[in-house]
Amino acid sequence: MDLRLRFRRTETHEEMRQRMVAETSAYLTECLQHPELATHIPMIPANSDRFPPSFSMSFWDPVLLD
Repeated sequence: MDLRLRFRRTETHEEMRQRMVAETSAYLTECLQHPELATHIPMIPANSDRFPPSFSMSFWDPVLLD
């Protein structure tokens, strides 16, 4: 467990909101400055086809386990 989280005082809802907005802003700024780092999400028109079940792991593993 990250020691910063373990000893962090309890945040108020407003502090948590401000932290989340700041983190999201930093992430979006980084993505806009470096679009090559963005995760490309494949698309299929709804009700026209389906991705094979094996696709789920090959797409989500790198995204979630990074």
